[in-house]
Amino acid sequence: MEQPKQIVIMIVEDHPPTLAAVQALVSTAFPECRVLGAESAELALELCAGHAPQVVIMDIALPGIDGIEATRRIKALLPGTCVVVHSSHDMRVFRDGAADAGASAFVTKSRTFTDLVPAIAGLLPPSPPAGGG
Repeated sequence: MEQPKQIVIMIVEDHPPTLAAVQALVSTAFPECRVLGAESAELALELCAGHAPQVVIMDIALPGIDGIEATRRIKALLPGTCVVVHSSHDMRVFRDGAADAGASAFVTKSRTFTDLVPAIAGLLPPSPPAGGG
C-alpha cells in the first residue's frame, strides 16, 4: 500500500530569529508535517518547484521579490498551494494586495501565537482516521 504523501509547510521569512520562532511553532503544532524555511522569495520559489508545499507562510517585506509578488508567482506555479501572508504591516493596501495575489489568509505578526496555527489548520487537508483502511 502506498504511503500518503507528507504534507509540506514552508515559511518564507528574511529575519532569522522570526523564521526560527515560526518554524518551532509550526513544527510543534503540526508534527506530522515537514516544515521548510526560506529566507528569500527567490529561494522559496526554488523550494516550491521541488517540494510543492501545501501551505506557504509568506512575509511581505522581503529583499528582492516581495511577498505579494512571490505569492502571485507561487499561485501561478502551484495553484493548489495555500498562502498565508504573515506580516507586521497591517494595512489595507497589503491585505488587499495579498488577497489579489491569491493569498488564502492574512495574519499579522502581533497575532502569530493566537491566529497563525488556526489559519494553517483551516487550510490543511483532513487527516485520515487512525488505523484507517
